[in-house]
Amino acid sequence: MFEAAKKNAATAYRLDQSGQTSQAVRYYVNAAEQLQKLINFTDDPSMKNLYYQKAMEYILRVKEIRGIVGSSESKTGSTAAPSTEDDEISGAISSVIVREKPNVKWEDVAGMEGAKRALREAVILPMSRPDLFKGARKPWKGILMFGPPGCGKTYLCKAVASEVDSTFFSVSAANLISKWLGESEKLVKELYDRAVEEAPSIIFFDEIDALAGARGGSSEGEAMRRIKTQLLQAVEGFETGEELLVTVGATNTPWDIDAAMRRRFERRVYVTLPTTEARGIMFQIHTRGVKLDSDVSFEELAKYTAGYSAADIALLCREALMHPIRELDADGALKDASIQPRAPNFNDFVVSMENIKPSVSPKELARYEEWKDQFGG
Repeated sequence: MFEAAKKNAATAYRLDQSGQTSQAVRYYVNAAEQLQKLINFTDDPSMKNLYYQKAMEYILRVKEIRGIVGSSESKTGSTAAPSTEDDEISGAISSVIVREKPNVKWEDVAGMEGAKRALREAVILPMSRPDLFKGARKPWKGILMFGPPGCGKTYLCKAVASEVDSTFFSVSAANLISKWLGESEKLVKELYDRAVEEAPSIIFFDEIDALAGARGGSSEGEAMRRIKTQLLQAVEGFETGEELLVTVGATNTPWDIDAAMRRRFERRVYVTLPTTEARGIMFQIHTRGVKLDSDVSFEELAKYTAGYSAADIALLCREALMHPIRELDADGALKDASIQPRAPNFNDFVVSMENIKPSVSPKELARYEEWKDQFGG
């Protein structure tokens, strides 16, 4: 994909230099779109910024070309048709902001008692009884949820939103910074303007580190700095007034977040690996609707899976439940609807553990603990 982006950019530059600007636009746009996709395929903040800056250059050049073409056409008295790129940019502004009505109940969240208590005090109580949270007891404007991937940060935030009568905006930071170059700053402002109009509101940023990485890097351009400044002001509350609005950011790499943005997240909540009890509940949740053999013990499975994340357990259950289906397929009996698979047994789960391993290493977990000890959570 990167090579394709380079090839399109080179073609665009060659056409641009030879005066074939109209033809160059298509190649600039293709290169920008390919870089946009690349942003979602890397966890390295510096590479995300690099791809974003190059894409910015290409689209800004497209805008310059469109301006030149428009000026020359107006001189000749011709009327230009609406630009396809303009339509796509307008559509991106709407599509990047996803408004949801979560269907996740508080009781559906297994374990995470510390994180649940912190979020209840930071979000649910102030939105349920705003009269109690005024003056010196004002609610927090920003909350950061951090921890290993697959531990339920997004799921927990949706459960919080379902507990209060509020509007829930879910935004992928990686998509926000990659959508139509130069529009990101506008998207941030539009997002907060709309959230204020429909307050009380919760704005949830997934992968907040992609948007709020440390400022001043060599790959950071002026456009990216403006976007970060816009977000800093919005989270601080400069543009939201007294409306009840909270920004919740989720990240797997809290150490990559800019210090100024970290300060805006006044409450930092550590969402770590599930406890033994929580893992037992997760096994029960992820095997609902399937009749299991009587030898399956959720408590025993929970003991076997120390170090597994919520996402790991979900994958483990899917793998174990597939074993009886694979047996039918191997025997050539899968097409016979009269033959039903056997009930998954305890051994199916044990065997599945050979393929589904914990996705978080002890070394990685120690780094989260160190960050928590330094900055709270």
